[in-house]
Amino acid sequence: MSLYDHDTGGAACPIFPKKGPRAVVLCDGPPPRPGVLEYWLGGADLFLATDAAGHPYDQLPVPPDVVIGDFDSLAGRLLSGRDGPMFLRVDEQETTDSEKALLYALDQGIEEAVLVGAVGWRLDHTLYNTYLLERFADRLRLALAAQQADGVRLGPGQSVSWTLDPGTRFSLLPLAGRSGGVTVEGAEYPLLGGEVGGVAAAAVSNVVAYDPLLIRAGDGPLLVLVDREGPEAERYED
Repeated sequence: MSLYDHDTGGAACPIFPKKGPRAVVLCDGPPPRPGVLEYWLGGADLFLATDAAGHPYDQLPVPPDVVIGDFDSLAGRLLSGRDGPMFLRVDEQETTDSEKALLYALDQGIEEAVLVGAVGWRLDHTLYNTYLLERFADRLRLALAAQQADGVRLGPGQSVSWTLDPGTRFSLLPLAGRSGGVTVEGAEYPLLGGEVGGVAAAAVSNVVAYDPLLIRAGDGPLLVLVDREGPEAERYED
């Protein structure tokens, strides 16, 4: 199966298949590449936008169900009395707009979410949004749709078996300092109980060698990033 098959949409993505009620959160970062948002909306039960993300909203594949945030970016531009999304203002400053959206999704019974437009431009926002995968790990399954790759979290001891095209690039990064005891099979550079992070050798830009790709996290959580480059990526440009 193509990793990014628009006929099946994000609900059938092999690295983040839908397992329960799903939200897509469009964050106020760099707009996603053409087709990425449309792909992930396939099978989504709730579509949220944070603050000015996606404004004007009628240019999105579908309008968001709710626009949420403190609206510091949309100040003076909110339109009332017209058809469109519901605006939910949350003034407290202890959470980012991305967190506000995830907390709202939890209140709606959502069990998993995809963050789109959450990385790029500001490094602090990029790093903070990345670590949301760890912060919400006990409450939500989360995926991060970046500009060139998609990321998912593997908890300690968790393993996955993915069908990916040979030549697909992927990277492993620790989400909590380091992760020892990591195993990778089906890759050009396999690991058998190795360490990721700390003073260990880099686990960046590994390549799928054969099917299936097997990854098992060790004693710490991992961020697994899978590139979109290759024939699958071309479909985003349609």
